[in-house]
Amino acid sequence: MNRDNRAANYLLFLFGGIALLFLCLPMTGKVRGFRACAAYLFEPFPYYGSQGLHKLSTLSPDISRLIEADMRVRSLEEELRQTELLRTELESLRRENARLAQNLSLSTSAPSAVGWARVLERDPANWHRSVMIDAGEAEGVELNAPVLARHVGRMAVIGRIVETLEHSSKVLLLTDDLSAVAAYLPGSGWEGLIQGQGSARLRMNYLPVDEPLHAGDEVATSPTSATFPPDLVIGTVSKVFDRDPFLAFQTVEVAMAVPSGRIKEVLILHKRRRGNP
Repeated sequence: MNRDNRAANYLLFLFGGIALLFLCLPMTGKVRGFRACAAYLFEPFPYYGSQGLHKLSTLSPDISRLIEADMRVRSLEEELRQTELLRTELESLRRENARLAQNLSLSTSAPSAVGWARVLERDPANWHRSVMIDAGEAEGVELNAPVLARHVGRMAVIGRIVETLEHSSKVLLLTDDLSAVAAYLPGSGWEGLIQGQGSARLRMNYLPVDEPLHAGDEVATSPTSATFPPDLVIGTVSKVFDRDPFLAFQTVEVAMAVPSGRIKEVLILHKRRRGNP
């Protein structure tokens, strides 16, 4: 410890002596140059701007070029950091585009995406009815815009926008008992109406009485839907109800491809325009 203290004292005396020496020396060009270099190393900021240009003009050409070169290096390093930041952002966008291309499986005629949003909150008393998301009118979200979510590597419809604020929106889930969407069974081509039950499962009505239906059949949005693009996954048939002799149609239970309790991030599409395919 004593040796370290002695070394520190020696250095203090050394630098103090050097400082006194330069204070006593006449202000020749070399002395001014050395002082300018030392000052620039400890505090380069004063050498930027018009005041810095004046300071550099009073120094020898060699010292001025040395400081200017270092200033350019610092500027290039800052530009390099900004370029790296932009590259990171572009890479993030590239990954998001790749994720959309791999998981959406939307046709080229389908509406483009507004963007991703996160679930802000949900009402425990209405767990299967709606969720609030962190995107709104300022982000281009429109009323009745279709909303999708991802689960186990696949994208599927979960609901539509029913309320928009500046930076948040309300999504009415398909499981809400006020929700209904035209859907069909891609395997057989038969169309029906998906209706929410206020629970985790959906109900699909108006299927032909004499059509053999099976658990596991996929259910997708119909081309006749006024809100959703066609052929977006909704879920799969989970149960075929016994045929009611008093009804002219058959009914099945549908399990959503993305369970409402697992929705954390959603993809909002542009509103489907009347007349669009």
